[in-house]
Amino acid sequence: MKKILIVGLDGLQMNQINHLQTPNLNKFKNNGFSFENHHSTFPTVTRSNAASIVTGVNPGTHGIVGNTMVFRDYDSEIILPVFYSEMLDLYNRTGEILLVPSLSEILSDNGLSFMVLNSGSSGNAIIQNTAIIKNKQTTLHRDINLDKNEYSNLPDSIHEWPEQNIPDYNSTNHIINILSDLEEDNLSDVSIIWFDEPDKSQHNFGLNVEESNKALKHVDNLFGKIIEFLDQNSLDPTIMLVSDHGYSRITEVVDIQKELQANFPGYLFAENGGSFLVYTKKDQIFDPILIHEIMSKPWAGPIIAGSNKISINGIHNYDLFAQSGKRNPDLFVSMNWEKLHNLKNIEGQVYSTSLKKGLGNHGSVSPQEIHNSLVIGGKEIKVNQGTFLPSSNIDILPTILTLLDIGIPKHLEGRVLFECLDNNSSNINDEFDKLNFPLTTRLHNGEYIQNIHLSIYKNFKYLDFASVEK
Repeated sequence: MKKILIVGLDGLQMNQINHLQTPNLNKFKNNGFSFENHHSTFPTVTRSNAASIVTGVNPGTHGIVGNTMVFRDYDSEIILPVFYSEMLDLYNRTGEILLVPSLSEILSDNGLSFMVLNSGSSGNAIIQNTAIIKNKQTTLHRDINLDKNEYSNLPDSIHEWPEQNIPDYNSTNHIINILSDLEEDNLSDVSIIWFDEPDKSQHNFGLNVEESNKALKHVDNLFGKIIEFLDQNSLDPTIMLVSDHGYSRITEVVDIQKELQANFPGYLFAENGGSFLVYTKKDQIFDPILIHEIMSKPWAGPIIAGSNKISINGIHNYDLFAQSGKRNPDLFVSMNWEKLHNLKNIEGQVYSTSLKKGLGNHGSVSPQEIHNSLVIGGKEIKVNQGTFLPSSNIDILPTILTLLDIGIPKHLEGRVLFECLDNNSSNINDEFDKLNFPLTTRLHNGEYIQNIHLSIYKNFKYLDFASVEK
């Protein structure tokens, strides 16, 4: 039976895969197929992209539009963090977490097994396998307690998680310990191994500093141990090396509540690092003055209306690049960003709603956060090749289903990455269009010009980045 292994390195940038920093990742890249124009979904945060990876759709469709957000179907007056306990409560009250079927459910329906080993947040872990709520499939995470009788075939190490630290060597090492303790018949048809590094260190120490580089080298070493484990057990799965988003350096931290909440008490502002989401409270009529106030701020980047219910001159609608959904906020606001040059592995900087100046963050619609990592290797994958065709985290699920000979549900928004498949006989057209959509708003203190840049390949849209000029 074919097996697929997804290895996620949270926050890994493609330029961090090189022979000096990450020799094991680099060797895998050289022996596999690399996607040099890969995209995360916006907002560029972990929970939204974890959901896009396992559902094959954009956040508007799957319903997880941020790490923190308002679930109007749960309570329209509070901002919820996307963690396990909150998602369990959401499920108990509404009957759903994701708004579409995900990988775990599709595999269950086809009689295939699925396992998640995750050292990251509990929200990430539950999103990757929502079926665990119904005791279907398997998720191994420190905050998700499994019934020892139900999972008696698994080693005791799954229940004995070490204390987390920064860098998170303990948890990431424990993932490998669990993997080493598994019997061959415990391995699932599809597995996700997700490391919370280098993301955790880049948040806490910054980009391209000693501590973060050591954490990156550590998970590179663990990736090498995964390959050793597979070789020792004569396992030859298709391996997908993926990250959820890219990264920027924080140029300044902005107190959004102080900047906006006092003058606009009828709104909720859900902060997501390099972006924030705006929701009208109950009985509040949306006031365009709020948009003009945000536009006037030096830290404000592109503003995107969450649905066509809000039509304001000068801002784009989410429907320009993705399908809007019932959990979309009234506004997506990216913090302003800029490109940096001549700084090794630091491609840009961004205003942030959290952390400290000089540290790393993400969430915005900048190209350095939109563009993330994807390398695929295995016996059905072309060797030592790559492409600059646009691809996205939403393309991962349809590609997995194709490799497993499972029909692709009609609601999926991603495409099959045929260009990497060794047995693909169809001609791959390597041409795609790049489009720019500008809008201008006149303010009392000047102009606000917003540009959204898209790539179009075979009718599939990819958000490259968005920018503003003031």
